[in-house]
Amino acid sequence: MTPTALRLELARRFDDQARFADGYSPLYAQLFGIIARRLTADAADPIVVWLVGLAAERPPFDVTLLLMAALHRDVLAGEPAVAALGRWYATAPQVTGDRPGVTSEEQLPAVLRDTILNRREALGAFIRRANVQTNETGRGLVWLLPVACLGWPAVHLIELGASAGLNLVAEQRGYRVVDAADPARVLLSLGEGPPQFTTLAHGESPDSRPPCCPAILSRDGGDMFPFHLRTRGDELTLASFIWGDQPERLARLREGIAALRAVATSAAPVRLHPLRLPDELPIFLDAVRPRPARAPIVLYNTTVTMYLPDRGASLRGMIAAWAAELDVPVLWLQWEPPTDRAASPGREWMAWTADYWPNDGRAAPRHRRLAWVHPHGATLRWEPGWSAFLKESI
Repeated sequence: MTPTALRLELARRFDDQARFADGYSPLYAQLFGIIARRLTADAADPIVVWLVGLAAERPPFDVTLLLMAALHRDVLAGEPAVAALGRWYATAPQVTGDRPGVTSEEQLPAVLRDTILNRREALGAFIRRANVQTNETGRGLVWLLPVACLGWPAVHLIELGASAGLNLVAEQRGYRVVDAADPARVLLSLGEGPPQFTTLAHGESPDSRPPCCPAILSRDGGDMFPFHLRTRGDELTLASFIWGDQPERLARLREGIAALRAVATSAAPVRLHPLRLPDELPIFLDAVRPRPARAPIVLYNTTVTMYLPDRGASLRGMIAAWAAELDVPVLWLQWEPPTDRAASPGREWMAWTADYWPNDGRAAPRHRRLAWVHPHGATLRWEPGWSAFLKESI
């Protein structure tokens, strides 16, 4: 790709991120938008030249998120060179005086420019070595809600695209699902302790049996770059991928890290394995297969297929072949971009689907779309497949 093509592709990626953040993260909508406009305005701009050079080494999509993570890491670490920019960040540890607010459009572009130019060597080093980590711990709902409503007393867990594995401890967290039309009306409560996550549910609430959180017999996660939380620096890097005007999400992440630490000495600690999808999936599944499997196996993935060369098309055949060889039920749950965008209630919504292999010698495998869901699990819209899934998966 030529430098001009790279610059335009970067501009498109930053603009896409700005539109995604609009209404969800006002600060990041501005930051992404400022960079997108610089990329389209002046090819000789030193920041543009620097970013195009980085995009020659890393995918442009990664560069968008890695730049913001690198800046946020400096803010969280209290790096003096980013103090001026840090005043816009609600997550900044020690900001004195009034925060300028995200509406200070006249100031923010200049402050962002100066910060990047002053820190571009350190920022560039981070962008070159780091990998995008998307530990949105609200996504643990993808497996916890269906399994709890099925009433299975115990399960084995396997996650594809696990990153640091925080969603493998979802039953240690507090979730609640409320009626979007009447948020005071709680439909379901899940997990341990007070609610840490609230999901707004649209549409008619389907009938379900009282939820019962299962015992977890094993927790295995695979990722191209497993992120082991060995040091405080690792925790800082993971936290940097939270957007800087969302301190609540940062608090949820830190609670997730605490939950991960809490199960580390249990009979079912989180075990992370290197996994390159889709090619290595059969070997991975065979390696983590419980022997013997004393309970149903729950396999899940969230926003993984969009990063795969075949958009995840080959996963289905591999998982079906593996599941058919087992003598316990297998449930595969996904939050992924739909194949049919026309059916989606919004551009960024994910399809929440379930594939179920009873493995009882009688019933055939089944596929259902349970709901549409926001990528971070903040909102869902029920589908008729949810009720059908509960009736069929007893």
